[in-house]
Amino acid sequence: MIDGLCTDLFYLEIGPTGPVFSDTNKLLKGMDLAKKVGLKTVEFWDWAGRDWEALLAKKKEYGLTVSAICSKDRGNLDDPSKREIALAGLVETIEVAKKFECPNIIVTAGDNPNVDRAAAKASIVAGLKEMAPLAEKAGVMLVLEPISGGYFVDSKEPFSIIEEVGSPCVKLLYDIFHYQIMEGNIISTIMENVSKIGHIHAACVPGRNEITKGELNYAEIFRAIDQSGYDRYVGLEYLPTMDKEESIRACMALIDRM
Repeated sequence: MIDGLCTDLFYLEIGPTGPVFSDTNKLLKGMDLAKKVGLKTVEFWDWAGRDWEALLAKKKEYGLTVSAICSKDRGNLDDPSKREIALAGLVETIEVAKKFECPNIIVTAGDNPNVDRAAAKASIVAGLKEMAPLAEKAGVMLVLEPISGGYFVDSKEPFSIIEEVGSPCVKLLYDIFHYQIMEGNIISTIMENVSKIGHIHAACVPGRNEITKGELNYAEIFRAIDQSGYDRYVGLEYLPTMDKEESIRACMALIDRM
């Protein structure tokens, strides 16, 4: 059930002034570790500003799949004045995704307090409708990721947006960590909307740590996902609380015990 690891969050550190994001070397270490423990898939966030060619070389060396990358300038869909920036970022990202043979490109809505909410929703829909033909032509999936503290506050609205856009290449990234915080009801929501879900992220709540911890019963969640007929990627996107290799193996062991 677990296909891979989000190397970006796995190597993120919290410093005295806030998050210290992973650099290229840390992402490469994540790929080394994924290979070592037997994971076949990795994903990372921003390719711009990283040595993505080094990541591509490592991917080819190990025979890994890169399941998702983030679109450049992805957080501008809610602001119509920035839509061209988001579209240009997607065009660049599609070319990089092709090189990685990456099936999913992550986009986010943003959360601009200066934009009226109704206008923001209209802008998100219009932006995705402009993006969809680009994804369809390239043969990639755009996965819209709602995050707690962003524009979306539940799953109903983004699922309705996916329906309104009406493209087979635009689906939702269902992040279990964020949705447990926003609304709960994880299993029912997945089962009822599986056809609109293009990618899944997993971490515990609270803490965003190993799926062996916290208030969520991941064995039952993964059984439900399997029974739903979902056939795309599930990635661990979490902050480890122990030795990194031990942490991943503990998560994988939970799934093996299902």
